Parts: sequence; structure tokens; C-alpha cells
Amino acid sequence: MTEVAKLNISGMHCSACSATIEHNLKKVSGITNIKINAISGRAKIAFDSAKVSEQKIIDLITSYGFPASKDNAKELEILYIQGLKKRLWIGIPLFLLIFILHMSGFHSTWSSIVQLILATIVQVYCGYPFYVGAKSFFKTKSADMNVLIALGTSVAYLYSVYLFASGGSNGYYFEGSSAVICFVLLGEFLKSKAKKKAGDELESLVKILPSQARILKDGKTEWIAINQIKKGDECLVVGGEKIPLDGIVIKGSAEVSSAHINGEEMPRVLEVGSEVIGGSLVLNGEITIQSCKDSNEFFVYEMLDLLELSQTQKPPIGKMADKIASIFVPSIVILSLVAFVFWWIMGEGFAFSLSIAAAILVVSCPCALGLAVPLAIVCASMRAKKSEILIKSPEIYERAKQIKTIVFDKTGTLTKGEITLKNVELVEENAEFDLNFLASLVYVMQENNPHPIAKAFLEYFKTNKQTIKLQEKEYLIAKGVRAKYQQKEYFLGSLGWIEEILGGIEKIKCRENVIALCDNKKLLALFYLQDSIKNGAKEVVESLKTKGIQSVILSGDNIESVERVAKSIGIERFYAGVNPTQKAEVVAKLAKEGGVCFVGDGINDALALKQASFGISFVNATELAQEIGDVLLLKDDLKGIIKVFEIAFATLSNIKQNLFFAYIYNIVLIPIAAGALYSVFGVILQPAFAGMAMAFSSVSVVSNALRITKLKLKGE
Repeated sequence: MTEVAKLNISGMHCSACSATIEHNLKKVSGITNIKINAISGRAKIAFDSAKVSEQKIIDLITSYGFPASKDNAKELEILYIQGLKKRLWIGIPLFLLIFILHMSGFHSTWSSIVQLILATIVQVYCGYPFYVGAKSFFKTKSADMNVLIALGTSVAYLYSVYLFASGGSNGYYFEGSSAVICFVLLGEFLKSKAKKKAGDELESLVKILPSQARILKDGKTEWIAINQIKKGDECLVVGGEKIPLDGIVIKGSAEVSSAHINGEEMPRVLEVGSEVIGGSLVLNGEITIQSCKDSNEFFVYEMLDLLELSQTQKPPIGKMADKIASIFVPSIVILSLVAFVFWWIMGEGFAFSLSIAAAILVVSCPCALGLAVPLAIVCASMRAKKSEILIKSPEIYERAKQIKTIVFDKTGTLTKGEITLKNVELVEENAEFDLNFLASLVYVMQENNPHPIAKAFLEYFKTNKQTIKLQEKEYLIAKGVRAKYQQKEYFLGSLGWIEEILGGIEKIKCRENVIALCDNKKLLALFYLQDSIKNGAKEVVESLKTKGIQSVILSGDNIESVERVAKSIGIERFYAGVNPTQKAEVVAKLAKEGGVCFVGDGINDALALKQASFGISFVNATELAQEIGDVLLLKDDLKGIIKVFEIAFATLSNIKQNLFFAYIYNIVLIPIAAGALYSVFGVILQPAFAGMAMAFSSVSVVSNALRITKLKLKGE
């Protein structure tokens, strides 16, 4: 039976560390899928419980040098950061004292003894996490950042101890080994703080749900924790309380605000049959909701899982960086040995050659390279969440730049999916039949009718109606309403039905979305319906055009309706009357002209969403469209599409900048550390400065990635 272990792993510095874990877990029989995020420390591992247990997986990861656990993730994370902080508070002052003694020029036995004692504390206590991580090399045969740090600092430290034992009073590298450890710890501390901030934002999602729910059982109420709610449970929620579950209203009515979920400011009225999402606030009224899911499947938890999953996935540029990092460490170890042997053969002496080898090991640490992509993705997903956007696939950060066409579904995407009455035309007007009487008549004919068209009539005529009483009223399915008033029959309904009654209708200019009213003899009035266009649709199309992206409408509606919407928002290219299969075919055809983004919200959009370079759907879309779409807009606002592209462009640029910061230090400093400038200029890179440069590389990447969280988007 396939199960999924959700674990928390500490001690990972970058993706090179997570790659070590993944590489070794793949060797274990029964493990089928591995997703690990080095930044958040979260892992999802699918396994066959008949072949391997969850505890076995936890023990294996821990044996690799990365403590893994299932519970108390928050407490472990806090303890880890506190441990780093404590080591920094001890290590940095000691390093400064060592540095002052080393640079003061006062070389004596006492100075050497003090340096030895202080450096030993830094090496053993402050550097302990790196030795714990490095020891896994003997089990996994995979070298990571811990190996470079432990090996580089140990070489410098042990050689200095050798010099001290030999009676020397200078030439030590105590300040070098101490500097490397302190700077790396500082970079790790800053990264862990950023990781905790990202984790706190994720955790805030869960806090929108109340901790308990009032469940109805056998006519009595019982308070239970929301994680105990099962499908079919009935929950009573009253005014002032948050809805604790996803379900359907089975009793009562209430005014509810979903601003916590999707940012919509206007509350809506929930009645029997209405669907609800956990976290919404009941403003007034009282409703009973039947849960349609078990608690672990609630939308909030699914959204949390999707966010975590998006952060464990890697775009192509990230996979390339990981591949380089995986071969980088062993290559650097070999390079340091070659450089050591080379300079020793060249007659520069053991101390000089060892210094060169240590500098190469320290300056080459791939931590910044391993952080460049995953940290940017974590920060981008958090920034997107602030704008009510859930980016499920990190590949869109690269694909967004390739998009040449964005294809919109019409109904429910560009339009509100709500029928409204646009215009009324009186065909027959006299003293007995005027606009006031018309308003009163059609209002009472449509009153208490749940049909969407009836609601459009009631909304349009609610201020003009006068109270009249019908003698008869009958609803005819797929036709309309028949009523009798003052012994006279009236018919309100589809144009086809009215034509059947009257034997045909002449001189109708537009037959699109028309409802007609007649009596037994003649046509009395025509009512023109429309689906309202969403606010901001035209602005979004214009904004996309400035980015070099053309907009296209792809709809199953009739050509008149599609053309009207296209013209009103400035779209020149549109396709009408297409079925779901044809939609996918059109998207595939457009893809030959360049990348295609599809925006849709219905079941009939699922094939097209899958066919596109990436798909965008809305939180109120069908579950299938939500699942297939690569981006989910949590707020029903078309401007979110522009924000998706702005975040994607900024993130890809940030990733490239991070990779530049990561690579430039290695490209420039590795040759210098190897002694490339020594023969000509007599310049070498001391281990202490190598450690400082390496740490600055990591700090540069972390600081640059964090800028994404402060990204200002258009309209915000």
C-alpha cells in the first residue's frame, strides 16, 4: 500500500544537501517518490508500506547527518535557530580576539596558547554541526557542503596545532579556520530566519480555521477539534463564528464574508444548497452545514499542501544548478589535492601548499549555488500568496517569458457568469399596457422563481414594480411562465416558445439572448439579456498587449455573444461554438506560434488547460480546473493574471541574479585561491578571506532572494 510520509528535516544548508538525501533514498527498495525542499526543511516521500516503514525512512535520513522527524517541527526549528544563535554569540567574539592577536604582531608563547584555546572552542563547539553532517559521507559516499567546511577548516586548524606543538610562535591559521566557521554559521542563521518566516506564512493559512467545531449528533451539540471532522458530519455555525469545514448548507440561511479566503469584500447570502469553504465568517444568521470531506481534505489544507509541493519542485534552471552542485564538491576536493601537490613539487613548502588547498576548499563551498534557485522559489510563492495567487508549478517562472498568446474562456472568466437584463423594448404600448404595468406584471410572474433569468428580471425591476395579484401562475420547464391577470393570459419566456404561441414573430432585429412577453394575440415586449463583463477585463487585455502578449477568446457560446465581449474589451481574435476537444486543438495550433497560457474555470476547459504551456484557473472554478491549472487565483479578479506574469518575470530575473552571485565568486576566486596570481603578483588568498568571500556569496544570494517578498506589483 502506497503511503506518503510528511517529514521535517533539519541541518540542510542548500540543495546539495537535499540532493544527498534524495540520491541515497532512491537506493532504498519501496520508496517511490521523493520531494525535498532544502529551504523549508519539509519533505514528502511516497513509499510502499509493505517494503519499508515511515520510521525506517526517518532513521535513514537521520543517519545521513540530517535529523528528521514527524512531529514538533516548529519546536525543532526554533531550537535549531537558537542553537545557531548561541554558537554565533560565542564564535564571533572569539574569532575577533584570535584575529586581533594574530594581526597585532605580538607573537609569544602566551599569545599562541590563547589562540589555540579560543580556536579549539570555535572548531569543536561552533563547528560541531558541520562535523555531524560530514560524517554521513562514510555512509552515503556523497560529499556535500559539510564535507568542504569540515575538511577545509580541519586542515587549517590541525596544521596550526602541528606548528604550535613544534614550538613555532607564528604562521598559524587559527584565524582562518575560525573565520570560515563563523561566516558560514552567519549565512546559515540568516537563511534559517528566512526559512522560518516563510514557514510562519504557510502556517498562517491554517489559522484561518477555528480550532473547534460544533457538531450535531442525535439532536445534541458536541464540540470537537476540527481535525476530527469526518465526511457527513453536520456542523452548526451561528453569527460571529468562523465556518470550520468545507461543505453544503442543509438548513438555515446566513450572510457570510469570505474575505479571509479570497479577498472578496462583499458578503454573500448562503441558503440551503449553497457550498461553503472553511474559514469564512458568518456575519449574521444561523446555518447547519454538512461536511463534504474529511478534515485533511479541506481546501485550506489542500492549499497548504500545494504551496509546499510547489516549493519542492524545481524549474529547469534549478535542475541544472542542482546537477552542477552534485558534481561540484568532489571536483573541488580533487582540485585542492592537485593544487597542494603542485605547489609542494614547485618547492613552495608544506605550509604554503596546505594554505592553498584549504583556501580552495573553503572558497568553493556550493552553499550559495544550492540556495540560488530554491530560496527564490520559496520567496516568490510567499509573495504570490500575499496577492491571493497560488503558483503550483515553478516551471511557469521560465515559461512566462515564452508566452506569446493568452487564451481566455468567456463565460465565468471574462464575464461574471451572471445573467443580467440589459434592455427592455415595448412592442405594444397603450393606456392599459405601459412600462409601469409591464414592470409589475413581469416581477410577479418571476417572483419566487429560482431560475437565474428570473433573478435578472427581479433585480432589474425591483424599484419600478407595483403590487398586483395574479389569478394563476404556472412554470413550464425550458419554456417560461404562464400567468393570468384580470381574466387575460400572459406568456413570458423563450423566443421559440412565444413564436409557437403566436405562430411566428416578425421584425426582430436581434435574436441573441432574447426573452419575450405576449398575450394570446400579440407580442407585447422584448427583454435583452447579457452576461456582464468582469471589471478590469479591458485593462488586463491592454496590459498584456504592452508585454507583447496577444489575447484570444475561445468559447462554446454563439458567435454573436463572443463577438460582443471581444469587441467591448479590445480582443480581435476569437473562436466561438467550439467544444472541449476543439478548444484543446485550437490551443495546440496557437502553440505553434509561441507559448500559450490558457485561462479558464470550467470542466470543458480542462483539456485546454492541460494542452497550454501553463494554465490559470480560479478558486471558484470546478475542482477539475483547479487541479489541472498550474496557477490558481484565490480571488476572482482578472488583474491577478497580470500579477502572475509580473511575479514570474521578477522571479526568473532574481534566480539569474542569484546564480550570478553564486558563480562569480567561484569563477573569480577559485583560480586566485589555487595560486594563479602568486607567480606574477605574489598574491594568495588566505583561508580567512576565502571564508569571508564564501559567506558573503551566501549572504548576497539570501538578501537578493528576500527582495522578492517586497516586490511591488501594479495596482497594489
